[in-house]
Amino acid sequence: MEKEYIYRFIPLAALFSALGLIFPVLFHFLGLGSAFLPMFIPIIMGAVLVPPVVAVSIAVITPVISFLLTGMPPVYPPVLIIVLAELITVSLIASLLYARKKFSIWLTLFIALTADRLLLFLFIKFLAKQLGFPEQFFSMAAIAYGIPGIILIFTVIPLSLKYLKSKYPQLLQSEN
Repeated sequence: MEKEYIYRFIPLAALFSALGLIFPVLFHFLGLGSAFLPMFIPIIMGAVLVPPVVAVSIAVITPVISFLLTGMPPVYPPVLIIVLAELITVSLIASLLYARKKFSIWLTLFIALTADRLLLFLFIKFLAKQLGFPEQFFSMAAIAYGIPGIILIFTVIPLSLKYLKSKYPQLLQSEN
């Protein structure tokens, strides 16, 4: 029974993975770059609509396929590893809190993105130390760099969910 339950989320997983491939290309093409966290938007959106195992699958598959197709995020410096860790963290927390525990989308995003920024801070601090760069500067700069993306996430995802609830209530199952 569990397999059949998970299988029904494969189309949503494919949709949000595809959007996770398209958004970064589009944002970079428009000169908006990674400051807007373009891969995070579809990954988080998918995570709040699917069970945690599917959410984590989307978070793992999307950046790996993106790297294989576009070379981004790069393996060295270890951006791909950092992005993977961030997306897994954000998607797991978002799926558990919103889909399972029924937290509000605002609290879910706040907790997930705070955990993400903390993880990023620790990763960059460690890497800066290993590479001989000033730890505090690089760690704080990495966190500040994503602020436009966090604002975009807090705008787009709640509005998208509101729209989906009104037009497609069957997507928001009571038992994710």
